[in-house]
Amino acid sequence: MAYVALYRAYRPKAFDEVAGQKVIIRTLQNALMHDKIQHAYLFSGPRGTGKTSIAKIFAKAVNCLSPVHGSPCNSCDVCKGIDRGDIPDVIEIDAASNNGVDEIRELRDKVKYMPSVGKFKVYIIDEVHMLTPGAFNALLKTLEEPPKHVIFILATTEVHKIPPTILSRCQRFDFKNIEIRDMVEKLDEIVKKEQISITKDAIIAIAENAEGGLRDAISLLDQAISYAEEEITEEDVHQVSGSVSKKALTDILLAIIHKEISKAIVILKDLLADGKEISRIVTDLILALRDILLEKTIEVDIPKYKDIVNIFPIEKVYFYLDVLNKCQQDMKWTHQKRAYVELALIKMMEHQNLKQIDFEATILDLKQSIQELKEVNKNQPVVAQQTTLEPLVTVKDVQKILNNGDKDKKQTLISGWSYLKNYPKDHLKMAAYLLYQGELEAVSDYMLVVYDDINICKQMYDPEVVEQVLEIINNKNKLIKGYYAILKSDWLVIKEIYSDLYIKKGQKKPKLPPHDFKLYKDLIKEEKESETISLAKDYFGDKVKIKE
Repeated sequence: MAYVALYRAYRPKAFDEVAGQKVIIRTLQNALMHDKIQHAYLFSGPRGTGKTSIAKIFAKAVNCLSPVHGSPCNSCDVCKGIDRGDIPDVIEIDAASNNGVDEIRELRDKVKYMPSVGKFKVYIIDEVHMLTPGAFNALLKTLEEPPKHVIFILATTEVHKIPPTILSRCQRFDFKNIEIRDMVEKLDEIVKKEQISITKDAIIAIAENAEGGLRDAISLLDQAISYAEEEITEEDVHQVSGSVSKKALTDILLAIIHKEISKAIVILKDLLADGKEISRIVTDLILALRDILLEKTIEVDIPKYKDIVNIFPIEKVYFYLDVLNKCQQDMKWTHQKRAYVELALIKMMEHQNLKQIDFEATILDLKQSIQELKEVNKNQPVVAQQTTLEPLVTVKDVQKILNNGDKDKKQTLISGWSYLKNYPKDHLKMAAYLLYQGELEAVSDYMLVVYDDINICKQMYDPEVVEQVLEIINNKNKLIKGYYAILKSDWLVIKEIYSDLYIKKGQKKPKLPPHDFKLYKDLIKEEKESETISLAKDYFGDKVKIKE
């Protein structure tokens, strides 16, 4: 016997076998039970969501000899005959190939004949939006006043193409994309009956790739069965569908969040070498970020990125989505799609907006950590303690450098900055490299150096590093007395305020408002070792000192 495709073998024959569309099914069953059957229905929605299947089940239900709660019994001669296609009272018409006026006129002539076996003649017109304007006009009068024994079910994926005159004469049902959990449930049922060896992750991957269409999901399962050697794995599904695996998406997202440009580009290159389409990679990245956003904001049924979701600030996710969405639009008008994607990846790691996002995320983390410390303290015995935070750099320090800037001295230092990368003196190599990673922004008697990483800022205040940096800078001439290191996100805020005061408001020696640079010496006295101290250590590191 010839092989029957799974989507045909498992086409639902009763309402309770249909996945999803619960509201539509309930409405139709109630109409059948209470004998409130309309003469014309319009089923609209995406492909593979059950429009034709439900139309056929409805056609059986209205003609069934022994209906059960508004559903066909599937055991009487009429139900069996309709399933076999032997009963001429259920007529399926493909409007894509029978879309002319002549075909509809022929249909209009035949509707007046009584059904041969059942109670109703049911016309199922699939892809009805393909009818010509003349054909719609020919159908209009019949829809308006059909014989009592005739029911029309019009199915379409493009309801906007249906004339309003037709829409107004039909009871309309809008089919929705089938939820992943409903598809997973249906696929589980199929693989058990067919005794197919497949992993749970593979079933979920099939459901996700189907994008709401159950027929597509079952067809993809059929394809995966032919492709896989033994057990169907998630990777098999990604190979067959052309989608990007969760592991590859996780790797590329981690490379982006950690600003590992080379690694991200290499992963992209490997995916393309593996046959993935560049546009599909961008789409799957967008969907992965969508999943991360959902997992951060609501409780989802099947979390996919729970291991990495906490390292992605919401604002960064929004920024990444904006970049990828713009890239997706730009790719429509170019043949250099790969170049656009590579540029988008770099932008997601190096764009100026990321500095402000990182700054805001740091503030949020600090507030959260302080709140956690407060919560822990509520449950701790009260101990005598005195905590003071002495800033390593103040806004007055920065203000003094900016107001007494020496452009010539700054140019002299910048001209030799690249020399720091491979400094020749071994005992000064580390300090020189730390200094090289910063950007020199202003010089007076002191230097102002900015960094992307707060940990490097802290290292620059280590007394030994300070001594070595001064030895490097003042090697030939005594140029500076010292320096201050701050975060670039803080510098951008200070720079904008200073420029506004100096240029727009004309202040020759601008006075900057208070600003917290988040760089402190931590002095903690007479505090008992407790869980609070442990949390403080986790957050502030070695700066925490405990004195008995």
